[in-house]
Amino acid sequence: MAILSELVDEESQDVVSLLNTLRIPSNFARHEIEQDKDAIAQLEEWKANALNALKDLHRLLQNKLDEVQKSDLIYTCATFQGDGDWTSEDIGALSSEILGLEGQPSLPLLEEVLMKHMKPIFQGNPHPMLNPETGRKLPRTAGGYAATQDAYEGQVWKVHPGIGNVLLWCVQQIDTDTYERLWYLIVPPVMTLLDDFEARYKLLGIRVVNAMLERAPLPLLNRTGVSELILASLHRALTFLHSPHTPAILRAAIPAAANLIERTTQPGSEQRFSQLCALLGDGVIGSVWMYSLEDADAVEASVNVLPVVVHALGIGTTRYLKALVPQLTHPLHPIPYKKPHMALQLSSLRALGVVIRECAPRIENWKGTIVEGLAKCWVVLWDGKKTDPDSEELRRTLRVVCATLCEVAPSVCNVVEVGRKSIRESR
Repeated sequence: MAILSELVDEESQDVVSLLNTLRIPSNFARHEIEQDKDAIAQLEEWKANALNALKDLHRLLQNKLDEVQKSDLIYTCATFQGDGDWTSEDIGALSSEILGLEGQPSLPLLEEVLMKHMKPIFQGNPHPMLNPETGRKLPRTAGGYAATQDAYEGQVWKVHPGIGNVLLWCVQQIDTDTYERLWYLIVPPVMTLLDDFEARYKLLGIRVVNAMLERAPLPLLNRTGVSELILASLHRALTFLHSPHTPAILRAAIPAAANLIERTTQPGSEQRFSQLCALLGDGVIGSVWMYSLEDADAVEASVNVLPVVVHALGIGTTRYLKALVPQLTHPLHPIPYKKPHMALQLSSLRALGVVIRECAPRIENWKGTIVEGLAKCWVVLWDGKKTDPDSEELRRTLRVVCATLCEVAPSVCNVVEVGRKSIRESR
C-alpha cells in the first residue's frame, strides 16, 4: 500500500508540474513581440512543448486523481479555449477533451475558479461604474471624473494571456438559475474587457457579453443596472474604427446591442424604439458610415449585420430611408477603373431586400433609385460574362431583390415590361 501511495503522490506531482509548464508566458501579451524574432522563436518552441505537455496531462488524468485541484486544471486548460497566438487547433481540441473529462462543472467549482483565479487578477483595476462586491451599477463614477483613465493604469490582468478565454469558458458553463450567485464574480471582469481601450480586448469582451446574454436572467440584468452599462459600452464599441479588429467588432457588437435592447424592453414601447433608433441612426449611420466610408471592410461588416437591426426596428426603419437606400445602392454602381467589391455588393443586396420588405409602405418613393442600382449592377455582370460562384450568387441575389421590389411596388414590374417591349420593337 505504501508503494501505491508513493506512486499516486508522484503522479499528482507530475500533474502539478505539467499545469505549471502550461501557464502561458507573459511575452505573448507584448505588443512589440512581432518585431522580436528571438522572442517569437522562443514562444513557438513553448507552443510545441505545450502540446506535448497537454498529451501527458491527458494521459495522467485518465487515472482520475482526486489530488488534482480541479479549479487549477480548468484555469490552465481554459486559456487555450479560444483565440490567441499561444493556442492552435490541436491544442484547443486536446484542452477541450481534458476539460470534458469531469463533465459539466458544478456551481461550487465555477465559483472557486472565478474566486481563486479571476478575481485576484482583475481586482487591481476595478471598473469605475461597478460595485466590485455586488456587480451592481454605481449611481456615480467611483473616484471622480478621472477614474476611467485611472482604470487603464497598471493593468495587471493584461500580463495573463488567455485570461479572457477562461472568463468566456466559465460564462458558457453557467446556467440561468446560478447567475445570481456568481454575478459579482462575472460582471466586473466582463465590463473591464468590454470597456478596454485596446480593440482586441474589447472584441473579446463583446464575445463574452454575447455568451452571457444567452442565459443571464432579464430581471437580474435590469435590477443591477448592468444592462445600461453594457448597452453604453456596445455603442462606444461602434466608434472603434480604423483598426484591424474593426470589422469583427462591428459584426459582434451590433447584433449584441440589438439582442440586449429586445431582451430588456417591451415590444412596441417608446424605450425600445428610441434605443434601436440610436443604434441605427447614431451607431451605424452616424458613426460607422460617416467616418469609415472609405473602409470597405468596415462598411461591409456593418451592412452584414444591418438586417438584425432593421428586423428589430420594423416599420420604424422608414425614418432612415434617406440614408439607407443611397448607401445600400451605391456599391451596385460601377466605378471607372475600379474593380467592384463583390462581397460588399452581396451584403448590400441582402440588406436592401430586408429594408424593402420592412419599409414596404414607403418604398414606392425610392423605387427609381433602387431600380437604377440593380440595373447597373446587372449590366456589369452581363458584360463581364463571368460564371464563377460569386458572380452566380450575385445574379441570384439580384433576382431575389428584384422580385421583392416588384412584390412591394408592383408599378416597377410595369416599367420593366415596357422596357422589354421597347427593346423587342427596336430590334
